Parts: sequence; structure tokens; C-alpha cells
Amino acid sequence: MKVAMVFLHPFSGSLGTTVRVKELAISLSNFGVEVYIITPYERDSIVTKNVHVKSLGNVLQKLGLSLPLYRLSRLAYYNKLFVRNFLCNERLLTKVSEVSAKAIAHILERFEIDTIQAEEPNLTIMPCLKAAKDVGIPVVADLHNIASEELVGAGVIKKGDREFRNLQSIMAKMLSQVDLSVVVSEEMKNYVLSTYDIQGNIVVVPPGGRPRVRFLQQKGPPFSVVYGGLVTYREHVDLFVKSMRYISQQCPNARYFVTRKGENLKNIRELAVQIGVEPDFFWYPDENEFYKFLASCHVGVAPSSGDLARKMGTPVKIFDYMSVGLPVVANVVGAWTDMIKDERIGILTDDDPRSFAAGILEFLKNPELLMEYGQRGLKLVKTRFNWDNSAKILFNHYIK
Repeated sequence: MKVAMVFLHPFSGSLGTTVRVKELAISLSNFGVEVYIITPYERDSIVTKNVHVKSLGNVLQKLGLSLPLYRLSRLAYYNKLFVRNFLCNERLLTKVSEVSAKAIAHILERFEIDTIQAEEPNLTIMPCLKAAKDVGIPVVADLHNIASEELVGAGVIKKGDREFRNLQSIMAKMLSQVDLSVVVSEEMKNYVLSTYDIQGNIVVVPPGGRPRVRFLQQKGPPFSVVYGGLVTYREHVDLFVKSMRYISQQCPNARYFVTRKGENLKNIRELAVQIGVEPDFFWYPDENEFYKFLASCHVGVAPSSGDLARKMGTPVKIFDYMSVGLPVVANVVGAWTDMIKDERIGILTDDDPRSFAAGILEFLKNPELLMEYGQRGLKLVKTRFNWDNSAKILFNHYIK
């Protein structure tokens, strides 16, 4: 079986989205699926055996324009005028999709693809539907988020306004044409079923992890607390930054790390200066170096806004933390944060800097608790919350 995943991000762009696509592809290959990741932002390459990257933008790659254009597109995404005049313009979206659909169809025919999968499908379903129709294969939509709700959470549009209604209408029309809708959580499944006209099947394929260490070692001070996701509007990284001064009062040698990537990075840097804290901003483009760094830390944090988009989308960084045995601290938003408490892999706090600091300090002051929760998280990644289990769900639906 051959599956093409159409992915409109560079691998260094949207971290959680990239991890989901690559890790599902790797695990699917273990079930005998040959996967082709089609993207305009990467050169042709091989991720692992039976996982291939096929470029839609060789000219852009040669001119060095692909990443600058991607950065511009991310800025535009959070602009209401762009949303109104492009994302909500079905006629314009159709014209743009026709161009990319031809290139996609060429790859589908060349490699005799059996199924095409639109990843984070807000902008990928249209060209995938067109290409699939030309070739005669089924279409899967893998929804990592709901664009309309994400833009509401970011404050770009308002729920119920014209842009929101148009985005919902376009998504409903597209999802009514796909053969399988894939979502990341039960919360998102319930939302999709109650909001859109789903003609085909719908299935939850949750995110997972992959063990990155064999066992845990006791780690002494100085303590390191890390935020390992994108610094975006919906992630509420300011909660972590504001908590640092309260942690430092009781643990003055603690170090804080925040990813040096994301649309809201400038605001977070300014906030840190304003309140007098000094987090280290880091970035490891190499995956192995990233997990090696995570493993050297003590606690992983997952601050989150409480909007609907964030509740529906379980953060992949939770499983990244578990994969190296880091206990998790998050503020309560419901949905995926309930899992942190129920599985006893971390501590939940109020949406308040002092409370968030107290949750982190509970681990830093108690090495036995830190090890206990870290080991439990690592064990769960090995047995339950892993990409192989998620890929098996998807594979079974491919067969159907």
C-alpha cells in the first residue's frame, strides 16, 4: 500500500504538526505502508526505509525562497485581512488549488499512490480532492486543528462573525467530500460531528511518543525547567514566564528554557525583560540533539490557553516530555489536561503564576516524586501512548 501525505509546512516550522506527520509515517512504514510526504518546503529525501519526501517546490528550494515565503505566510495567517480576502475566498482558493493539484496528481500517478492524506487540511483538502479525483483514489483529511477556532483563540477573528462563518462553511463543504476524517481527540471528534456534514467515516488517531531514553537517572541541581513547544498565541507561555520569579525565590539556581521559535516569541522576550527574569531561548534543529537536551532537564511545562481550539488539540510536547521521562506541569483547561492528572504523569495548577510556580516547585523539592512521575510517563509511552499504536488505528482504516 502506498500513501501520500500532503504537508504545507517545512519540517522546522510547526513543531507538533511536523512530529505528527513524520512519526505517523515512520510507524506506518512498520506496517508495510510506503509513505510519500509531499511538501513545497523540503528537498527530495528519504526519512527512513519506505518514507520518502517529495518536493513540490524545487525552484523555490534552489532560489532559497521557500523558508522566507513560509515565514511570510505564517504572519499573513494571523492577519484578518488575509483571512477575509484569501482563506474565506472560496473562488480564489479553488484557483490556487488547481495549480498545486496538477503537481500533486503528477506525483500520485508517478508513484502509483493508493490513498492521499491532507495534513492539517485547512489549505490542503482542496488540491488533494482535485488531484485524487483526477487519479481516482480516496482522500483522508487529518485534522490537527480547526482553523476557525484557532483564529478565534488567537484573537484574529470573532466567533460568529462573517469570517468565522465563511471558514466553517468552506470546511464543511470540503469535509463532506472526503472518504475519511481523522481527528486528534475525542473532543475534536464531537466538535466535527456536531458542526460539519461528515459523509464518510471519522476516527480518532491521537498523538503519541517514542521512547528516547532507555531508563532514567537521578538528576541533581541545578534544576532545569523547559517549555519545548512553539511560542504561539494560544500556548500561554507568558504563564510560565511570570511564574519564574516565584520559583527563583525558593530555588534561586533554577534555569528556565523556552523554544526560540514561534509567532509570539518577541512578546515573550519583552515580557521576560519587563519582569526581570532571564530564560534561555534555545533551538535544536537536529531531532536527536533536541531529545538529548530534553533528557537533561528536570520538568517539562505545558501552559495553555483555555480556548476551544487548544482544548481539542492535545499538545505533542506532552509526549515529548514523557518520552525522556520528564514530569509535566500544566494549568487546568480540561480535555487533555485531565490525562496528566488521571495517569499521574504531572501536576495540574490554576491559571495563575504563583500556582504554576508551586506545581513546578513541588517536583524540584521532591526528587522521589520527580522520578516516580517521570518513570510512569516513560512507561506509558512504551506501552500505550505511542505512535505505533496510533498508526495501527490509521492503518486499519486504510485497509477498510
